[in-house]
Amino acid sequence: KLPKFYFLKTSSAPDEYEVVDGQQRLAAIYEFLDNELRLSAKSAEYFGATRYENLPDALSDSFDDFEIEFDEIEDASDGDIKEFFQRLQEGLPLTSSEKLNATESKLRDFCRNLAKHDFFKNTVSVNDKRYAYFDITTKAAAIEVEGIDVGLRFDKLKEMFESQSAFSPRSIVAKRLRNALALLNRALPEKSKVLRNRSVVQSFITLACRLVESGETKGKEKLFGDFITHFHSALLKQVELGHEATDPGYVEFQKTINANVKTGAKIRQSVLLRKLLAYDPSFADLLDPATLAVSGINKEIQRLGREISSLVTNINEIYAATHGSDLIKITNKTTAALSSIGKPIKDYEDYKDLIASLYFLFWEGPGRRLNGKKPISFIDINDLRTALQHDLDHGKSSKIKAKKKRAGSTLKKYAGAASPSVIAPERFAIVQVKLLEAIQKDLSGISLELL
Repeated sequence: KLPKFYFLKTSSAPDEYEVVDGQQRLAAIYEFLDNELRLSAKSAEYFGATRYENLPDALSDSFDDFEIEFDEIEDASDGDIKEFFQRLQEGLPLTSSEKLNATESKLRDFCRNLAKHDFFKNTVSVNDKRYAYFDITTKAAAIEVEGIDVGLRFDKLKEMFESQSAFSPRSIVAKRLRNALALLNRALPEKSKVLRNRSVVQSFITLACRLVESGETKGKEKLFGDFITHFHSALLKQVELGHEATDPGYVEFQKTINANVKTGAKIRQSVLLRKLLAYDPSFADLLDPATLAVSGINKEIQRLGREISSLVTNINEIYAATHGSDLIKITNKTTAALSSIGKPIKDYEDYKDLIASLYFLFWEGPGRRLNGKKPISFIDINDLRTALQHDLDHGKSSKIKAKKKRAGSTLKKYAGAASPSVIAPERFAIVQVKLLEAIQKDLSGISLELL
C-alpha cells in the first residue's frame, strides 16, 4: 500500500499541480515506466521480468490500472502549504530557489529583477509559486555565465552566486538575457501552453540567447514563435506514441523533463537546435559555427542513415513477398550508396556526391516499380540532381525557366538558399539532415502502404 499523495492545484487552465508530498514515489513510478528503474533480482524472479517493458501483459496492465490515493489542495497560501507540510514531515525543507533567494549576490538581484520581465507576465503559463520565475532565471543565467555544462543543482548555483557577487546588470550576459526574453515576448505575444514547465521555459530562453547574440533577429520573431509552437505539437505527438515513437530526439527531450538529470539542459539545447535548423535553415545565419557544432546534427545524420538502410531492407522484404523482386535492387553500388548517405557532408563537393547517391537509390533504384506514385522527397532529389547536372538549359525556353525556378525552390526548401554555390560549408549538414528526414518519413509511408 502506498502512502497518500498530496497535490497543490496551481492552475485550472489547464489543470496543473505541484507535488507537496510524494515526489520521490512519483519519480520512482515514472522511472519504472520509462524502463530506467530495474526490479531487484528477487522481485524480477517473482514477477517474471526486470523492467516494465518485459512484464507479462497481465502484470503491466495491473500496474497501469493501480489507483493511488491523493488529496488535492486548493486556494492555499505559501504559509498554509508550509504549515501543512510541517504537519506531514515535522519540518519543511526550503526549495533550492528559496535558499538561493537568501544568498547575497548582485547576480541574485539581477535574477530577481529579470523574473519580473513582461515575458513571464504575458507569455509564461507556469504559476509563480515558491519563486518559480526566479528559479527559471537563475538557471538560464547560470548557463549564460558558465556555459551549458554548468551544474544546475543548489550547491553549484550557490557557488556561482557567490562567485558573481559583483555581477553587473549592464554586462554582456545581462543584456543577452534581457534581449532573449524580449525576443520570446515578441515571438509569443500571449499566454502559451508551450511554456508551462520550468525546464521547458529555461530551454527556450537559452535557445533565444543563442539567436540574439547575432543582433539580427529583427523580422524573425514570428518565425521563431511558429517554430516553438511546431516543436511543442511534434513533441506531444511523439510522447503520445510512447514506445512506438519514431523520433528519439523528442523522446530524449521529454525524458529530461520527467527526470532531473545532470545533463538535461545540454540535451534539451542540442535537440532544440537541431529541430530549429531543420524547421528553417535560415536560422543558421543567426548562429555561430561553434553553436552549430554542438547541435548534434552529425549524430542525427548518422542515425537517419542507419534508419533509412533498415527501412530499405524492410521494404524490400515486404515487396518481394508479393512481387518476387526487390523494390530497390540491392547491389554493391546500392550498399555503398546506403553507407555513404549517413556520413555528414562538409562542403559543396560532398553535397554533389550525396545527391548522386540519393538519386541512384531513390530515383533510379525504384524505377517504374512505384507506378508513378513517387514520394515528394524522391521528386525533390531529382530536382536537386537536375540542377547539379546542368540539365536546366536543355529544351524550350519556357520549360527551362520553369525548371530553374523549381530547382531553386526545392533547394531553398532544404537549405534556405536557391543555389548551393552560395551556401556556407557548415550549412550543408543542415541540408543533409532535412533531406534524410524527408526520405525517412516517405519510406516509412511506403512501408505502411505495402503492409
